[in-house]
Amino acid sequence: MPVTSFQEKRTYRVNGHRVVIRQAKREDAPELRKRLARVIREKVYLDEAPDSLPDSREQKEEIEQIQDSGGLYAVVKVDGIIAGTARLRRGSRGVSDHTATFRTWLIPGYRGMGLGKKLMEYTIDWAQANGLEKINLDVWSNNDRAIRLYRKYGFRLEGRRRRQAILNGEYVDEIFMSRFL
Repeated sequence: MPVTSFQEKRTYRVNGHRVVIRQAKREDAPELRKRLARVIREKVYLDEAPDSLPDSREQKEEIEQIQDSGGLYAVVKVDGIIAGTARLRRGSRGVSDHTATFRTWLIPGYRGMGLGKKLMEYTIDWAQANGLEKINLDVWSNNDRAIRLYRKYGFRLEGRRRRQAILNGEYVDEIFMSRFL
């Protein structure tokens, strides 16, 4: 049963900037696509290619699909600009719908502001309010900042795929982490 105390929209002041975290809307799709393309071009954080980027219609459908299936698709806006997202995609109905897979990203220029912490708190609060029991994620082994954040919020190592990717000419492992709620 959902907890009624979860606040769907949260507003903060961070270093003089107005920060809002809220559920994504269909109208966010074009800007989300543009921002996601920027993160993908870095070839550091996401295992995606620019040609795999959804168009605006597909982005709208993804927002709806995740939310309609009981998941979370949230955006963080800084001074009115989408700076990143947090998603929880629920597992299969009846089999693993007590779990969800977490994914997040922030665009360059907005990292190091504490937005990852705010998104993590929002995500965990949402998960608890919506009956999830476990959050899963994967992260590249060279993403020390993210790994520290996940550990700080109670995520623990569940597994590792060695030499799963080549980033900037170096092999990196894919690390699997989870948190029980």
